[in-house]
Amino acid sequence: MKNLVILIFAILFLFHCNKSPIGEDELTLRGGFETDTLFLPLFTSSTAIKNIPLGSSQNLVLCKDNNYESRILLRFSFSDTTYQGLDEIKLVLYRNTTFKSDSIIFSVHLLNHEFTESEATWYKKSNTEPWENPGGDFEFDSLRMGKAKGDSLIVWFNYIDLNKIRNAKGLILVPRSTGFLVFTSREGGKAPSFKIIKNNVIHTVPLSSDCHIAKTDSLPNPWEDWLGSGISYRNFVIFNYDTILNNSRPIFGELTFSLAGYSCHRDSVEIGVRYLVEPFTGFETKLGPVIALKKFSLKDTIFKIDVVEYVQRIVENSDSNFGLFIYLSPENFDIANIKLIKGSHKLKVGYVRPPEER
Repeated sequence: MKNLVILIFAILFLFHCNKSPIGEDELTLRGGFETDTLFLPLFTSSTAIKNIPLGSSQNLVLCKDNNYESRILLRFSFSDTTYQGLDEIKLVLYRNTTFKSDSIIFSVHLLNHEFTESEATWYKKSNTEPWENPGGDFEFDSLRMGKAKGDSLIVWFNYIDLNKIRNAKGLILVPRSTGFLVFTSREGGKAPSFKIIKNNVIHTVPLSSDCHIAKTDSLPNPWEDWLGSGISYRNFVIFNYDTILNNSRPIFGELTFSLAGYSCHRDSVEIGVRYLVEPFTGFETKLGPVIALKKFSLKDTIFKIDVVEYVQRIVENSDSNFGLFIYLSPENFDIANIKLIKGSHKLKVGYVRPPEER
């Protein structure tokens, strides 16, 4: 009886040894999970440009150099109170210390026309109304001039100034020397404040609007490759699709491009990528969601971002291959630009081939 039991187990063991181990069938069908790679050839690249409104920025930039100028617009909501016996009247802006900064000479002027915070640019006070003079409409004579340096900017006023400010449409700070300073806006958490002090009691006048407006005198050529914030430069790239990818499963899509030079007052930037959902027509081309966002040191010379979501999209539907926008994020964060080496864009795709029939 004992020998019979042993014989039965031996037969069962030999029978199962003729079967493939668990999972081997699946591995064979999937090609052993081996990943192939290829480079999609670059078809074209260019730069789309727009002078965007900066009212929702976390920062307020006051600067002037060979490429850029930026001015700060402020409006406060004064009450009907009669101000008498005041000890101090002052405007305070707080520097964003994450940026490298300079000292800069500036002037403060009264605005002649109202502006819409979310729509104002160097050329327009709102979406429908241009400034009479690009850069803002303001009184020629300044209320004050000074030199900004340190962690905050403080401007003192007198009674006569206060009455003028209350009756004006706002204030504008204009740079008068070269330099670069960044202050926090109310969106950035520490808003500019207008303080009226009496008997050691501080009354803060509510801020109703703040923004900066910027211009550049040296726009890049559209056929060059740039990224830019403040004045937004979006880098458009499109790669030729390869039918080898048909029915495959993309594992990664490594997009790389190389740095040629930059103008920036911080040590690192965030670069984002979105895909186009229609053929490229310019800056306003309709876009899909953000598919990649990565922080880079400006000491890097090559940027690498995974855009596998884009590759998966065009594999599923090659007719949706309208290209990508690469951009600095947020586009209104500061005033900076990065020039890329023309033709340096590469898209390396890792993919798993479709299952093979056994």
